[in-house]
Amino acid sequence: MTASKPAITLGLIGFGNVGQGVHEIVNTNQAMIAQRLGGQSVNIKTICVRTPEKYKHLVQTETLTNNPNDIFTDPDIDIVVEVIGGEDPAYDYIVQALSHKKHVVTANKELIAKHKKTFFELAKQHDVDILFEASVGGGIPIIKSFKVGYSANQMQSVYGILNGTTNYILTKLFEDQQAFDTVLKDAQALGFAEADPTADVSGLDAAYKIVILTAVALKLDIQIDDVFYQGIDAIQLTDIQYLNDMGFRVKLIAKATRVMDKVFAAVYPTAIPVDHPLAMVRNEFNAIFSMGNMVGESMIYGKGAGSLPTGSAVMSDILDIAFDIKAQLSRRHLETSLGTCPVLSIDDNQTEFYIRLSVSDEPGALEKITNTCSDASINISKLIQKERLNNTATVVILTSQVAESAFNSFKQKLKGLSVVHAIDAVIRVGL
Repeated sequence: MTASKPAITLGLIGFGNVGQGVHEIVNTNQAMIAQRLGGQSVNIKTICVRTPEKYKHLVQTETLTNNPNDIFTDPDIDIVVEVIGGEDPAYDYIVQALSHKKHVVTANKELIAKHKKTFFELAKQHDVDILFEASVGGGIPIIKSFKVGYSANQMQSVYGILNGTTNYILTKLFEDQQAFDTVLKDAQALGFAEADPTADVSGLDAAYKIVILTAVALKLDIQIDDVFYQGIDAIQLTDIQYLNDMGFRVKLIAKATRVMDKVFAAVYPTAIPVDHPLAMVRNEFNAIFSMGNMVGESMIYGKGAGSLPTGSAVMSDILDIAFDIKAQLSRRHLETSLGTCPVLSIDDNQTEFYIRLSVSDEPGALEKITNTCSDASINISKLIQKERLNNTATVVILTSQVAESAFNSFKQKLKGLSVVHAIDAVIRVGL
């Protein structure tokens, strides 16, 4: 891997949407890529897939194989691009690639979230790099922004919309007033949601991404088990409409923030003011806000899903490594000094709450509810009685800021009231 090589050579492991996006970008923008590398081209030599025959109509000069060792042991291959996703066997593939002194580019947010320190240490040991821009935010250059653009800052917080699937679903729920299952099927048909959307709608996908951003932005090593996450599968159109009437939009927000000498990381549906820029992020787009001690507040916005946006992020990492190979540099990007600190429990999180109740439509019912709030030291900022049907009324309450532990105790007291038939919905409010 010297500067005299006429081309940077890639080996792809996986050839799904992202892999095919990388392939298209390499072929479409080849002349521009070579110009930016001072005449050095980037070529895909080998593509490893489970069933090579399935992809023969999509490739021309590349070699198809089902044996990843054809890539790891090939001295001509400079960069291994892992785009199969999941933990197994991708973990072993990345370890083998690094051990064979191959640079690695991956879009695998689960692997980076779980094994980042192992990969960084292994890459350092073998004098290579592992880059993962596409693991967060699709085509948005958020990782490079924290590593380079904000490198003179002590970052205080990072938060935003990190999952295009859930943002698409929430957008359509609000704008088209369709049922959750209908919108999900539409997202799957458009390629924004997987056949099994569990990781997206449960919040797990965004939780992996906030672990990664905590490392690259806050320089702190947390684990997926440190992140409280809650998805959008319980969100109902009724609450989206009520909150809109109150001046809020519901978004799945991932956040990591320093709180004194601790860090708090979480993912959950959040009602945010309609005039906040994140409230205006629609469909499959992502947006990441951050706060630095020098730069202040910044937002980066772009497509968070799709083969070409994600492939674009993969290619940006490939070109970054290609520049380093040409200049005979390496390990420039590794996060080798991640710190540790205590993680704040969700019980200690302070937030406002929206709560929707079904209550008896009888005299004194609201008084019993407000007295329960007062006894629990829960301040009500807004209380609205909505529909009445069959001697049952819908009541919506917006609380002032309160600790989660205190709010959970309050919910139990509400459940014990004879006038409360059900707690139909609870959504956190505010960023």
